[in-house]
Amino acid sequence: MKQEVQNDLVRIKERLRILDDKKKKVAKIIGITDVYLSYILNGKRPLTANVKSKLFDYLGLS
Repeated sequence: MKQEVQNDLVRIKERLRILDDKKKKVAKIIGITDVYLSYILNGKRPLTANVKSKLFDYLGLS
């Protein structure tokens, strides 16, 4: 399970880099704070199913 989360985070970070989206904008769109998004991306907070779903929808990931 932990490896799956790590893979998801890598995919999310890569997609954010490709789209050159600012974390603040993405966080606002999906309904979380930019600080919380940074914590998730840095492994300081868990990637919940709800946030994962919103991020994947926004970033066009499956």
